Amino acid sequence: MPRPTIDDPHTLARTFALDPGQARAIFGAARAVVEADGPARDRGAHLLAVTSATLELGDDWRAHPAATPAGLAAAFPTPRARQHVIDALLIPACIETEVSAAGLARVRSFAAALGVRSHWLATLGALHRRRVFAVQRQLVRRSPDGRRVLARTWAEEGLLGVVRALLFVLGLHRDRALAGRFRALARLPAGSLGHQLVTEFTTRGLNFPGERGGMPERMLHHDLMHVINGYATDPAGECELAGFYAGFADGDAFTFFVIALATFHLELRVSPAIVTPARGAFDPARVLAGFLRGRRLQVDVMGPWDYWALMPLPIAAVRERLGIA
Repeated sequence: MPRPTIDDPHTLARTFALDPGQARAIFGAARAVVEADGPARDRGAHLLAVTSATLELGDDWRAHPAATPAGLAAAFPTPRARQHVIDALLIPACIETEVSAAGLARVRSFAAALGVRSHWLATLGALHRRRVFAVQRQLVRRSPDGRRVLARTWAEEGLLGVVRALLFVLGLHRDRALAGRFRALARLPAGSLGHQLVTEFTTRGLNFPGERGGMPERMLHHDLMHVINGYATDPAGECELAGFYAGFADGDAFTFFVIALATFHLELRVSPAIVTPARGAFDPARVLAGFLRGRRLQVDVMGPWDYWALMPLPIAAVRERLGIA
């Protein structure tokens, strides 16, 4: 996927209404972190090229110098903006598939200058030391998806819903009527969302919601978003989808970036056992495109939305309905 160009209406600069000084400061901070150990290597150079383009600074990222902590602080005076900037620096700190001591120190120096105390900064230290449990604990505490699934389950089904969720964890929950409804989607026309979803599940050997070992229906949005967006289910595609979720999710949406970086770029076992970690799968251009697409999403797909009504429609029509065509 090509990186954004300065003619692309969907860029970070325009999405967040950054002025040129702020764009240069963010890029400069990212460059300072990438080059904390010396000149940018291939992955770092690719990240900086993508960052320069989406901040509308042009194609020659080498023309823009690294920033100082004081310069970054001057560009972003508000606490909220400073928090977001420091969190975003986790990406360049991880880009070379490890968090170096120098990279960690550089991010900490920016955080100190901006007066930011971030839980993700503490997590960066755990990523540097490859302390899996510490990272997992933070992800469980911060996950917007996990929090919302539990809240919806309790609000809509009460204690019975919690029991069903426990049965799912144990692989024991069954709902034959629900499973049959999903299986019936195979009769929809080829190219429809429902038919493509069945094809995806069958090809990957997955059980449907309602079947033994199948996922709870409230978690189906993840697989639906793979199908609707056309994202692969390999590590690179999971990173792409993480960017998409980070673009629209309420709460601490940066969690999705950290999950993708830790699991599929640093190869840490911080996700459920069924997920196989990988190294080097976080492609900045693809993740950025997913994030910008997620910003355009018009439906809260992690909430109670009627995706059954979309099952007979072609994928292109579904994207239109969701605002992500």
